[in-house]
Amino acid sequence: MAGANVKTVIMIVVSLIVIAVILPLGIGLVSVMGDSMITLSNGTAVALSTIVDPAVLTLLTVLLPILAVIGVLMYFIPRSGD
Repeated sequence: MAGANVKTVIMIVVSLIVIAVILPLGIGLVSVMGDSMITLSNGTAVALSTIVDPAVLTLLTVLLPILAVIGVLMYFIPRSGD
């Protein structure tokens, strides 16, 4: 970061602090979504994991946090034209 000024450094620090606080909360909420109870139109309540394919739940609980971190990293990686 050759030409980083104070504003850029503060923006990176604040972003990383927000990510450090919010990302674990989001991961926790997404990881328990399989246990969420869904009420069907006939009034019966079933767990989401019995309706949705377990592979989809696993993909969301693993891939979503990884994509969030990659997105943040891509924002801060210097571009060749900058």
